[in-house]
Amino acid sequence: MKCLIVDDNPMARTVLRQMATKVEWLEILGECETALETIRYLQQYEVDLLFLDVEMPDMNGLELLESLVRKPITILITSREEYAVKAFDVNVADYLVKPVGFARFMTAVQRAKELLDLQRKEPSTTNDYLFVRANNALTRVPFDQILFIQAMDDYVVIATALQKYLVHTTMKGIGEKLPEKSFCRVHRSYIVAIDKIDSIADNMIAIAKQVIPLSESYKPALMSRLNLL
Repeated sequence: MKCLIVDDNPMARTVLRQMATKVEWLEILGECETALETIRYLQQYEVDLLFLDVEMPDMNGLELLESLVRKPITILITSREEYAVKAFDVNVADYLVKPVGFARFMTAVQRAKELLDLQRKEPSTTNDYLFVRANNALTRVPFDQILFIQAMDDYVVIATALQKYLVHTTMKGIGEKLPEKSFCRVHRSYIVAIDKIDSIADNMIAIAKQVIPLSESYKPALMSRLNLL
């Protein structure tokens, strides 16, 4: 499993690295100190497992996970047990409380390995489109035609320049189908196509005359992915 360690504490990263090197099927690709550094790393490299600290400056680990459209298998690490409920809300493999012992570490990485093995058994696809059910028929929607996606209770709205499709799914469910390089979560209720953004001002995004809110917690992740001058 290709792993990335994310923690702003150098000593904590050293402890995790030392434990990981004892497990022959774990490969440490690198280490990051901040959420923004992590986002940039994940855009460039394929990571199977994320060891992610919760308490980091500017953008914490939970906010980082929520900003990712597609997430690596993640083990959260924190010194505060009260994050446990929230941790499983973002669907992590396990949750470790500092100081982390090796036996507990092994339990967590074994669980992560089982999840990865299941994912690898599933047939992979390289589709550049979705099929959505509309008007009792399945309609092909290419990714490059999607402007944004909006959550509405138990449904999502997939908006293109020509039409909007109401689909019975969750933001997590559709996020797993979208290419990470092209889409970004900008609000609890919105995912946008990065190359369709016309402008950003005052925490608002304009896409094809549609104004979309930009949450402060998601803003750093989006800004790190824009081709800024």
